[in-house]
Amino acid sequence: MQPRWMQRMLSLVSIGLLAVMVAACGQSANNGSAGTQGGPSSSSTADGSNAGTPSTGDGKAQSPSSASGEGGITVQDAQGNVTLPKKPERIVAMEFSFTDMLVSLGVRPVGVADDGSSALLMDAVKSALGSYTSVGSRYEPNIELISSLKPDLIIVDLNKHKNAIEQLKKIAPVLVLDDYQADYDQMLKNVEIVAKAVGREEEGRKRLAEHKTKMDAAIAKIKSANMTVLPAVVNPNGFFAHSDHSYSGSLIARMGFTDPVKSENAYPQLTLEQLVETNPQAMFLMPTEKETIVNQWEKNPLWSKIEAVANKRVFTVERRDWSLSRGPIGSEKMAEDIIKFMGE
Repeated sequence: MQPRWMQRMLSLVSIGLLAVMVAACGQSANNGSAGTQGGPSSSSTADGSNAGTPSTGDGKAQSPSSASGEGGITVQDAQGNVTLPKKPERIVAMEFSFTDMLVSLGVRPVGVADDGSSALLMDAVKSALGSYTSVGSRYEPNIELISSLKPDLIIVDLNKHKNAIEQLKKIAPVLVLDDYQADYDQMLKNVEIVAKAVGREEEGRKRLAEHKTKMDAAIAKIKSANMTVLPAVVNPNGFFAHSDHSYSGSLIARMGFTDPVKSENAYPQLTLEQLVETNPQAMFLMPTEKETIVNQWEKNPLWSKIEAVANKRVFTVERRDWSLSRGPIGSEKMAEDIIKFMGE
């Protein structure tokens, strides 16, 4: 039989060991709880999706694209994707078409390539545009002058400005559009591209819807579209037909008329003999000057053999409205002219 002092000591040792074991078990339980509850705090889903996604403050996860692209605009143009760091405020338009599109969206460019003459701008475009800086020729961009305007976007034509695009990119982001060789449908697509680039997509949708309404109303006023109609630019040296592959020719086709040229070329040059063979029933001539090749042709007996001439359906219209301002405003003016001469 053990002495009482030894029994007391063994009891104390047993109690101490039991306390240590209980404490150890409690610590293990706490560690397991932390691992279970802490997991979702570092990853919103079990598979890791949206892991580390910042909160917007309203309990909703902010998408990575919104977080990384805040204030930026990416748009696809004729050469690929163009990324603008922010909504552009100082825009240079290197074509009359782009100026038409911009003011149609309520945007005023700071610089316009107007070939040194504001008279080449449509009256409606000029009125909406207000003051601007002429950057000279549409064909030979004045790099130094454009740079001095400190633009944050330059809009150029794919073909006309192809040799200057890389130089212009050193100044500011460049939006490249298929414009000079574009038909009416491509023009409408260009409006959508420009609207996105300048941060006015909603305004673009509304403007195009308004444009469609106006054009549909004009088409409804056509007496008879069962005829061949030819638009053409005429200068002292030549007669340049606009086929239905061109902007003005395709717009006329859109209004229901037939293209008599049937050329894959948007702007084929015709001789008087070729024009007689083409024999359009109506012509819309866009003279570049007061005296053109037509003044010479009128003295030739072949001229009177053209059906449009014989029936007095040769109409003179503004080149700036029909050929230069390839945008919503220019298109609507074309429709007005067509109705004036061939509508109700």
